[in-house]
Amino acid sequence: MMAKARKKPAKATSSAAKKKVCVPQKGRSRYEILEARKDRSKKAIVKKHELVETLEEAYRRKLDAELSGTKINHLLPIKVKGKGLVTRTAPKNGPSESTEREISTCGSANDEHPTHSTDDTTFNTGNPQKVLTLAEILLKRNQEVREKQLSIGSQSAAILETPDARIDNLNTLLDYIRAVRKDGGINLLAVRKTAIISLAEIFRDIVPEFRIGIVNKEEQKLKKDTLARVNFENKLLSYYKQYLKELECITNSYHRCLRQSKKMAIDTTQLLQTCVQCMCDLVLAHPYFNYSPNIVQVLVLMLNDVKENIRKIVHSCFATLFKTDIRLDLTYHTVRHINQLLKKKERHVHPEMISCLKFLQIHRINLHDDTLLELKKQKLEKQKSRIINMSRKERKRKKKLQELEKDIFETKAEESKQIVRQKLTNISKLAFMIVFKILKCYPDSRVLSVTLEVLSKFAHTINIDFFADLVELLNNLLENAELGYRDHLHCIQTVFTILGGQGEVLNIDPARFYSHFYKNLLYVHGGKNHGDMKTILNTLDILLFKRRRNVTSQRYLSFLKRLATLSLQTLPNGSLGLIAIIRSSLQMNQHLDILLNTDEVIGSGTFDPLNDEPEFANANCTSLFETTCLARHFHPTIRKVIPHLFLATENRITYMARALTPSEWYANYDCSEVIFNPEITPPAKLKNTKEIRSHLGIASVKERFLVDCATEHSHVKYEKLDTNYPLAFDYFAEYL
Repeated sequence: MMAKARKKPAKATSSAAKKKVCVPQKGRSRYEILEARKDRSKKAIVKKHELVETLEEAYRRKLDAELSGTKINHLLPIKVKGKGLVTRTAPKNGPSESTEREISTCGSANDEHPTHSTDDTTFNTGNPQKVLTLAEILLKRNQEVREKQLSIGSQSAAILETPDARIDNLNTLLDYIRAVRKDGGINLLAVRKTAIISLAEIFRDIVPEFRIGIVNKEEQKLKKDTLARVNFENKLLSYYKQYLKELECITNSYHRCLRQSKKMAIDTTQLLQTCVQCMCDLVLAHPYFNYSPNIVQVLVLMLNDVKENIRKIVHSCFATLFKTDIRLDLTYHTVRHINQLLKKKERHVHPEMISCLKFLQIHRINLHDDTLLELKKQKLEKQKSRIINMSRKERKRKKKLQELEKDIFETKAEESKQIVRQKLTNISKLAFMIVFKILKCYPDSRVLSVTLEVLSKFAHTINIDFFADLVELLNNLLENAELGYRDHLHCIQTVFTILGGQGEVLNIDPARFYSHFYKNLLYVHGGKNHGDMKTILNTLDILLFKRRRNVTSQRYLSFLKRLATLSLQTLPNGSLGLIAIIRSSLQMNQHLDILLNTDEVIGSGTFDPLNDEPEFANANCTSLFETTCLARHFHPTIRKVIPHLFLATENRITYMARALTPSEWYANYDCSEVIFNPEITPPAKLKNTKEIRSHLGIASVKERFLVDCATEHSHVKYEKLDTNYPLAFDYFAEYL
């Protein structure tokens, strides 16, 4: 009972404690308690706003300090009771400024009743900095850019003046390329561009043509001059590597943004073109120096970029590289990387990646050079041994031996070309691997037209074992694929190039290709597609001249009639090339002169210009009426050439014996720049024009007067004149 009695008061006290919270305190009403709570919430809100204001002021002071150029030293943070961790900063420059401190709060305070004087504690001895306007900030920025550019220019000039002594200045210029310098400063976009271009020009001037090797200075004893040279080359190679790494970082950040579909910074977009142009210049200036394959590997990726201007820069670089590369190592490296990228991207590539292959030096390959060279060498060796055994006189033998040794030395010199030929063979294998892969796997891709153009240019270097399969593949493309007229022309040019060379031994009927070519001729005109005339002229040269024995008479007549029609809608250089083909055809085949005769007709029927089959167009029933229009052409050279077609065969041969080839006509009389090429000589200026005009005036008046006097009307009139007026006749006589 006593325990229960003791427990009951405990319960009462606990319940009383619970109820005590709700019971109002003595001396304070419920209204006063609510007001006190509102005051505490208002103070907390005010404190929060003050904290935000202090952070904004600290950030503003930090920006002002960076714009003014003052360097700030970040001190260790301290812990203040009621404020938490507090960061501290102090300026670096000057001993008097070392005592300055700026304390900005970073944590939340636990004090419920703060005072405004203790929130921001600053110990600044100087005057507060002035807030700059936007115009002042831009002016200060331009001044900073000019100062940095002047510094870059002076240091670059110093390096070019004495590279050996001032090679370390490259480290300072490399610091301007980065977004943030080592001292914490920010490089503006104009400064970074200037530094990138300046370093590219410096490396173009001081980098040697050969490849620099690594020399171990500890194991080898070097002379003083040699050691200085080795140190210079090692530093140059190190700085060159750092420069290429900085350029590669910019390209990598660009590709990273593309992969992640992020919004690219303005600096990255504008710096990209500058970096690509500088890398292209370095590769073209020093293709055999260190890290050139690494630069090519980056540029191959940029060849498939989404931006057209970047692709054009890299395309022109590779075109020049393929033309000027003598060792062919870098060319092989480039084609190999293009092949690897094509395997990775499959059909998703741009035409510039394939069109650059047109500039390869594959046409230098001659398949029979090796055999002919070996036979020539054996023949000369036999002749040498025969002369040594048969000759007796020392002088004659010495003279003949010298001549033979000279010939043998020339054949030995060809052995060095064997390496070049082997490299060209490897390059051609890679190039044709790319071409055949596109033709077989991706015939509907956007690079098909360029691929056919590359194939038509190098078709003569393909192995004869692949001719039949290639012709069948091209025929399937012509009949089944949806190709444009330009693709048709390239396919036909490839086929006739194959058949005009080693493909003559193949049993292939090209009649279907004649029809395709005849049908697509009139699509070319003097507008945007006039550049395809070069392809047409090259194909006609193979079709009508090299393979003229395989062309029937009806087909020959139809092609000449179609060429005469085509010459009316092309530019002057194209018309001259076509006229040259017609003239050569008439000269080699006398039975084609029927096209110049408008009275006689061979056979029966009517000419059908809309028939796509040249064999059944009945061109023997028409004439070259287009020549009458060409005889009144605006170009004077065409007006001079056209009459020679109507001469007899003997006169045509003697007069036109030194005429140009169709391709030379097309190249020499190019009017793509809207000027006559070659220029037409203006008429000679007349001297003493005033005297000539006066004589002509007197002569015309005299002639007119005599004509008037000769008429019957004027004769009767003068007979009726009174004799009292003799001055009238005398006046006219005096006038004359």
